[in-house]
Amino acid sequence: MKQNFFSGLMAGAYISLGAMTFLIIPNQIVASLFFATGIFLVFNFSNMLFTRVCPLMAATKEYHLKDLIVAWFGNGVGAFLVATLVHFCRFESKILERLQPIVDTKLADSPLSLFIMGIICALFVSYAVLLGKKYPVGSFPQIFYVWLLITAFVFGGYDHIVANMYYLSAYGWAFGVQVMPFLKVLGIVTAGNVVGGLLIGSLEKKHL
Repeated sequence: MKQNFFSGLMAGAYISLGAMTFLIIPNQIVASLFFATGIFLVFNFSNMLFTRVCPLMAATKEYHLKDLIVAWFGNGVGAFLVATLVHFCRFESKILERLQPIVDTKLADSPLSLFIMGIICALFVSYAVLLGKKYPVGSFPQIFYVWLLITAFVFGGYDHIVANMYYLSAYGWAFGVQVMPFLKVLGIVTAGNVVGGLLIGSLEKKHL
């Protein structure tokens, strides 16, 4: 349990590093390309990323519900810790201009829209996870497919729960916490990511 929680914490930190990189690059396409740095760290160290555990839970049965829960909380702690560190250094001022409208849009979004955006995100990420597992670590196919799929979901602005954990944490430090809107985003996007992840994991398990 402790090992999995720490693994989840590191996964949350890795995704936060990718999100920070995304926020600091002005060009949307280039920024989307560099978000994948966090995903590659997760894949190379097999960390307990929520959106990785979910499709593999259905596809390979190597994870169970308790692992998914531990991953969620571990990811959240990792994302919050990174956001907290950033708040107390000069880097924060470089990302607030892009961070605020991104989070404001999520907070104002409808539950149905957030749910669908979470499902679509999970479709991209789940295929990246399954293809990342299918091909050897560091091989060209693995790098190409993972990078392509992650870039696509980030560029499209779809909702990834762990990235949202970082965005909301950073936003909370800078602009204040809005409890109910924050909980709405976290809960509904989590549900969307679970539905999409389990769907793809179940449909594509025969190809692993």
